Amino acid sequence: MARRRKPLSKRLASLGLFIIITLFVFNFNYLLKKSLILVGIADLNWTSIARIDVDMDQNLEKQAVVFAYNNAVIISANNEIKLYDEQGQMINARKITSDNTKIIGMDEYFVVADLLQGNIFILDYTGKTVGQIDNLGTIQDIISTKNNYFVVITLNNQLNVYDSDGVLNSNVQLPEGELLGLDLSSDRAQVITTILSSDKYHYNSKIITYSMKDNLMIGGHNNYSSIVYGAKVYNDHIMIVDTEGQHAYRIGDSEEYTWEKSREGELQYFEIDQNGSIYELTKVENFTDTIFKLTATTKDGTEIFSSELNHQFTKIVLTPGKVLLQNDRILEIYSSDGILLASYESNKKINDVEWLNSERLIIEYNDYTEILELAY
Repeated sequence: MARRRKPLSKRLASLGLFIIITLFVFNFNYLLKKSLILVGIADLNWTSIARIDVDMDQNLEKQAVVFAYNNAVIISANNEIKLYDEQGQMINARKITSDNTKIIGMDEYFVVADLLQGNIFILDYTGKTVGQIDNLGTIQDIISTKNNYFVVITLNNQLNVYDSDGVLNSNVQLPEGELLGLDLSSDRAQVITTILSSDKYHYNSKIITYSMKDNLMIGGHNNYSSIVYGAKVYNDHIMIVDTEGQHAYRIGDSEEYTWEKSREGELQYFEIDQNGSIYELTKVENFTDTIFKLTATTKDGTEIFSSELNHQFTKIVLTPGKVLLQNDRILEIYSSDGILLASYESNKKINDVEWLNSERLIIEYNDYTEILELAY
């Protein structure tokens, strides 16, 4: 006798129940998180990947130096360098004596510089030392360029270019004055320095461009009317941010600007991205209130957007396609065309923030560093 099949309606109901159970089992974590979001326990936009405890000597009142590059996290604290992967797992640790540390990243190596003593350590991303430079004296600034070279500006305004073994490749004496800025072209083949000097009549901001390829100066510009806060090379143009606003000029041309743009309000912070776009935080005060703004301008001087902000922010951190704003409690992330993508509010004071990659952040607190991932 043939076995009777269940009616179609019952078979569909069983299949539907099976699908519901399967989805629930495989999405339990997702559903749990959504439930926590609804009751305010979890944050909609963020997932905590790892917490890295930092044991600082509280008597010294010093903060750890945290740096992210090539999906690695490097922390300098208590005369020790610790290297972590993007999951927060420690790769290596080693002792390095340093009074005032700056860390820079290159394609295959990273550099730890003691800015006071002038000792420089070059390591690969496993933590192995590949080169060392000793006793340069006080270092004003240091920056990495292409092909694993890096540039050091000494106290007497000497521009030194080193390779990854720590061998001096070339050096140039810059004009006297205070070093205001050190930056790179978008292809990392040109170094741009901003030097401020003064006499009894006016300030003189000199912008000097150095070619890594030819090992010589390829352009200079004097900006007599205002103090230059920073500059960046994009193709054959230099973007300038100064006390008056924004400007651009072509390397090797006359003193004429190719475009200029005045600023409304007081500049709070700025960054220039790899495409030559300028992002500024400004404060505009009037009789009734204070307005905080984020504005963006293209390399041609065209406004991309101008947005009023609900909070005052103190820093901009860029990664391709995203603009992060930071103060000591709140983070906001915008697209490069001004759309708010995500926000984060901490119950602890935030010391600093860096991008680990396009989706993960490194947030530095007093006693630990956290890796957060955007979960939208």
